[in-house]
Amino acid sequence: MRSSLTTFLLLIGSFVVVANVYPLLFRSELPVGRFTLLETPREIPETAFFDAAGNPVFLKDFEGAYLVVNVWATWCEPCREEMPALDQLTRNLGNRNIRVLPISIDTTGAANIESFYRLHKLTDLPGFMDPDQNTMRTLNVFGIPTTVLIDPEGREIGRMVGPAKWDSKETLNQLSGIAGS
Repeated sequence: MRSSLTTFLLLIGSFVVVANVYPLLFRSELPVGRFTLLETPREIPETAFFDAAGNPVFLKDFEGAYLVVNVWATWCEPCREEMPALDQLTRNLGNRNIRVLPISIDTTGAANIESFYRLHKLTDLPGFMDPDQNTMRTLNVFGIPTTVLIDPEGREIGRMVGPAKWDSKETLNQLSGIAGS
């Protein structure tokens, strides 16, 4: 009887330890946001996405600036994890000629995205949406999050697939080096 109780308590204790330690052991840090650069810039066909008021927006509206276009969704856990770092990247970029454009593919509307921004205290990121996922198709994005780097002429020059730690010094250095700022 005593050995059964001991075995039972050890089993319960093991579950408690595993339940609390397992996530810590296997939780990996987000990788540094580092773009894989293309050898030759890729032309991007024009497509519309929308601002919070539902007005159409085009990549050409930002012509002359480098664009960090992040395709994401509020229901995507890796996307949710990286959004605060993108918000911080926006602040870190300051007055450089680089704009961060997060484009949500949520179909639930601007109110859902605005609620997500408030919940996660995202104060410096603009909010764009593309419920029809046209931008995703135009940029050849097959999974989210994916972040595409676009040059001032509107051509893709790099991308990173998956979530990233966008607020790292390495990311800022890479972007500053590319933009010459």
